[in-house]
Amino acid sequence: MTIFLATWREPGQTAVETAWQAHQKGGDLRTCLEEGLAACELDPKYLAIGLGSLANADGELELDAAMMDGADLSAGAVCAVQNICPVISVARKVLEDTPHVMLAGDQAKRFAMEKGFKPQNLMTEEAVRQYDAWRAGKIGFQYIHTTDEHKHGDTVTMLGWQDGHMVSASATSGLAWKLPGRVGDSPIIGAGIYADDEAGAAGATGLGEELWKACASFRTVEGMRRGLTAQEACDDTIKQMMRRQPASLEIPCVVLAISKEGDFGAATTEGVFHLWNCVDGEVSVREVTAPGQ
Repeated sequence: MTIFLATWREPGQTAVETAWQAHQKGGDLRTCLEEGLAACELDPKYLAIGLGSLANADGELELDAAMMDGADLSAGAVCAVQNICPVISVARKVLEDTPHVMLAGDQAKRFAMEKGFKPQNLMTEEAVRQYDAWRAGKIGFQYIHTTDEHKHGDTVTMLGWQDGHMVSASATSGLAWKLPGRVGDSPIIGAGIYADDEAGAAGATGLGEELWKACASFRTVEGMRRGLTAQEACDDTIKQMMRRQPASLEIPCVVLAISKEGDFGAATTEGVFHLWNCVDGEVSVREVTAPGQ
């Protein structure tokens, strides 16, 4: 059996469908998740991942990505990368071609160029329009996914499971109008993603500062290691965040997980979250709410 999970209503569907297509062509889990996320990064209508995303306070795009393989706990990540896309592919190169876990900023860009990635202008006309409107005071800070205009937004996090083997991955441009150099949970192993074939895989999306402080993905995997189901582990992490981190109640924080047995689940601190899943080619979406709702 092969399972793919991905976050958010529209990019999530693109991600799992592309991952399944890659699987049908013989791709391993790393390849499937890389291609699923790359498809979202390269589509400018998704405003919080890759090309055409919403800029930082200086009008520049800074992208983050990470991948972790549960077979041997190998991981690769990049953060604050400018002018390179898709960065999930760069994160995989860090995983496979270096002894390191993360490369940052200009040096991550330099590494990508050495690996054959070509610099490009990632700011589309729409991205420039949004930035100019923010600078003019016409729009303020808003969490992207919660606005009607930005319904295509937010970090895309993916989990893949095949016969007990798991890979987790994530890609994002982070918060709109963030301070230059700001990095959230997405590329942080243990916060944005985690995978261990001995227990399970987990990922997160939402307000990165809160998810990072909670070590949300690692905590969720450790819950499964203690014997919780994937859903129980997600609920446990989110309940703890709701109790200890009031900011997580104002802007959604989400965790998703899949256990070594293949059961999966998700939970959110606030509102309704859409989790896409593809189980042996059957694609569906699940509405996820806070524990107990």
